[in-house]
Amino acid sequence: MKKILSAVLFVSLLLTMSLLLTSCMHKCEFPEAWTRDDVSHWHACNGDKCEEIIDKEDHKWDDGKITKPATQEADGVKTFVCTVCEGTKTEPIVFTGLSKEDWDAAFSDSVFENFTYTENAETEGNGVSVKAESIYKFTANNAFVKMTVANQSQEMYAPSEKDANDLRKQVIDSIKDMTAFEDYKYDAETKTYKANKSIEIASIGASTSDITLTFTEGKLTEINYTISFTQQGIAFSASATITLSDYGTVVLNPNA
Repeated sequence: MKKILSAVLFVSLLLTMSLLLTSCMHKCEFPEAWTRDDVSHWHACNGDKCEEIIDKEDHKWDDGKITKPATQEADGVKTFVCTVCEGTKTEPIVFTGLSKEDWDAAFSDSVFENFTYTENAETEGNGVSVKAESIYKFTANNAFVKMTVANQSQEMYAPSEKDANDLRKQVIDSIKDMTAFEDYKYDAETKTYKANKSIEIASIGASTSDITLTFTEGKLTEINYTISFTQQGIAFSASATITLSDYGTVVLNPNA
């Protein structure tokens, strides 16, 4: 019985020594390439079944760069790069409103070469309510106008290119007069810009702070306002929706 135990112990000892010798003979080699996870990076031995690692430390992130700007339609992305292993991580950027540069771009002359301006308004005063619709369609060289008041309509094309451009300037100036960047604050809940001061509506000759702007994909698409004013001793209230559409796609046929 003792001989059997001795033999078993001897075999076990040989196996242990064999493993130790194999381990001692293995020389770890560490490639230059980093191994990484979300938190840290390290160099891992490339030996078969070897789990030896060196140089492990947490990532050292740079200040980050905006790789996808935030828009009203979707959050943006900020990407950070580890200055040691070049691993990356991202963070979402919440849209907080157009920059001054993007705002100004939305009102550049080139944007308003081809577009449609539609205003629907309702005015109440002295027990009477009147609805009106104004439609202006502009191309680079022409303009079409349709006015409807109390269900009575009138249509016309601009007599000349100069007349079209003069009318375009009047419409654009009326828009710009009520849309100064510093006069609005972005409201994330409604995705609109609300006036932070009283703004004059030149066509009426009165002011209101109840005015909102809506932008879609960087273009102004809607203006809404309500206003109260007095003319010849009569109190009036009005509400209006201005829609800007067909940017760059308007087609006019003066001979239609």
